[in-house]
Amino acid sequence: MNLDNLGFFTSVSEPIWLMVEAFTMIGLFLYVIFAAVVLRQVNHMTTTLEVGFEGAIKTVAWLHLIFAIGTLVIAILIL
Repeated sequence: MNLDNLGFFTSVSEPIWLMVEAFTMIGLFLYVIFAAVVLRQVNHMTTTLEVGFEGAIKTVAWLHLIFAIGTLVIAILIL
């Protein structure tokens, strides 16, 4: 096998990985927006309904948003 031909694959794969990184960042940004919408909906739900464990639901929604933001920040640093 001629190793000179492998240069073609590395030069083609770089733009592909750049596109993968871009789509990953866009997807994570949309996920942060989704997590913020979930938090807003939970806040509306807990003001409308009183079921007794509103604090736990709000905590889970806040943790979800924090995790989504943290994942986006880590992806920005790594990618």
